Amino acid sequence: MARPKEFDRDEVLGRAMQLFWSRGYEATSMADLVDHLGIGRQSLYDTFGDKHALYLAALDHYVERSAAPPFECDVPVRKQLRMLFTSVIDRAVGEPERNCCLLILAAAERATVDDEVAARVAAASQRLEKVLTRRLSAAQRDGEIGSHHDPLALARFLTSAINGLQLTGRTARDRKHLEQIADTTLSLLG
Repeated sequence: MARPKEFDRDEVLGRAMQLFWSRGYEATSMADLVDHLGIGRQSLYDTFGDKHALYLAALDHYVERSAAPPFECDVPVRKQLRMLFTSVIDRAVGEPERNCCLLILAAAERATVDDEVAARVAAASQRLEKVLTRRLSAAQRDGEIGSHHDPLALARFLTSAINGLQLTGRTARDRKHLEQIADTTLSLLG
C-alpha cells in the first residue's frame, strides 16, 4: 500500500517556483530542489516527474496566480498604463530576487530551446495583449487616443515594452533610467 503524500502540492510548487525564479532553470539541480523543497527525491519524481516537468508545473503555478492587470474604462488609459509601468519599475528597484516576471526570465533562458516554455510565454503575452487591446479600443472610442493607432499593434508594442523594461530592470536598477524608458514609451500614445 502506497504511503499518503505528506506535503501540500501547491505549497511545494510555490517553493519550487521561487527557487526557479531566483536561480533559473539551468542553475537549479534536482539536489537543490530536494533540499529546498524538503521532500524526498522519489516523492518529487512520483508527484511531479523530472526537473523539466516540475519547472513547467511551476510556470503553470505562476500563471494561475498572476492575473493580467485590470483595466477599468473609468480611469484614463494613460494613467492606467503609467501605473502599470510604475509597478514594473517599483519591483525592479525594490525586489532584487523577484524584480522580473518569471515568464520573462523563462523566455530569456529557455524559450529558444524549449517549445513548451515558449508556448507558455506566448500564451501569457497574448493574454496581456488581449486585455490591452480591449482597453485601447475603448480609449480610442472615447477619444483618449487617436484613431490612427491600431489597438492590437499598440497592445503588442506595449507588451513588448513592458517585457523589455522588466529585463532592463534586472541590470539597470536606477529608477530614473527606467522611468525614462517608460516616459518615452508612453509618449508614443500622443
